[in-house]
Amino acid sequence: MIEYVFALSALLFALGAYGAVSHRSAVRILISLELMFNAELLLLVALAALSPAEGLVLALFMIALTASEIGVIISIVVLLFRRYKSLDISRIRSMRG
Repeated sequence: MIEYVFALSALLFALGAYGAVSHRSAVRILISLELMFNAELLLLVALAALSPAEGLVLALFMIALTASEIGVIISIVVLLFRRYKSLDISRIRSMRG
């Protein structure tokens, strides 16, 4: 049964990685990265079934890390939009100066 959860986690991680590489919008890249983090969190919760104490502590740590990461990245995206008036990564790269 736990193998199905591992496979689902790997599939979600692969979908997130594909989305992070293929999209040009900063918001879509952020959503893809969150999908990757959630796939990792699903894997950690599944591992908590094998060793409850260590797995749950690690899962709670990852939830806190993801929440703080989202706060920082959303503020960076807002600053990018204010400066460049666009969230298209290819346009932002071409406007370096």
